[in-house]
Amino acid sequence: MHRNNDVTAILESLAFAPEHDAATCYNSFVGGGDGSMILDHEICILNGDLNYRIDTMSREIVIKAIQSGNLAKLLERDQLTVSRRKNPTFGLKAFAELPIHFDPTYKYDVGSNTYDSSEKHRAPAWCDRILYRGPGKIKQLDYRRHDLRVSDHRPVSGTFRIRVKTVSPSKREKVWQECQQKFKVVRSRLERDTK
Repeated sequence: MHRNNDVTAILESLAFAPEHDAATCYNSFVGGGDGSMILDHEICILNGDLNYRIDTMSREIVIKAIQSGNLAKLLERDQLTVSRRKNPTFGLKAFAELPIHFDPTYKYDVGSNTYDSSEKHRAPAWCDRILYRGPGKIKQLDYRRHDLRVSDHRPVSGTFRIRVKTVSPSKREKVWQECQQKFKVVRSRLERDTK
């Protein structure tokens, strides 16, 4: 699916200027990264128009399900949800998303609550999403859409609680030196024991 390839390209691209200071990299980024890639960062929030659609359902069936409040039926066919569940190598599998309890965010006639009435008659979908990553460091508190009618999309928002790591270079150096000393003692003892 080309949308999955687009996500992979974004996650693997050099999105930021790399950090060249080794100590800063060690204190700030995960997995040996230099901060240039999105996944180098401990906390990631991905939001926007990800352009995923609802598969194998006609526009009419999608609209009827929305009108009857049967969002679960639609979410079973949501391309992003299905990709995250079934594709073990999908780049967003490690990301979380709060359950969706709002109507699809796309495609509306601008200025109205009517789904696409143009000649294309696009089926509604949850194109606009918020996903996040940072186990133990981030918690999403809410997830909602807003009924602003200035676009063919309805924007979504979320509120997060984030625990931000701070590193005291002097304390880190002190602990590092203590660990080095303990290691030397253990290494010396092991060398004596093996003789």
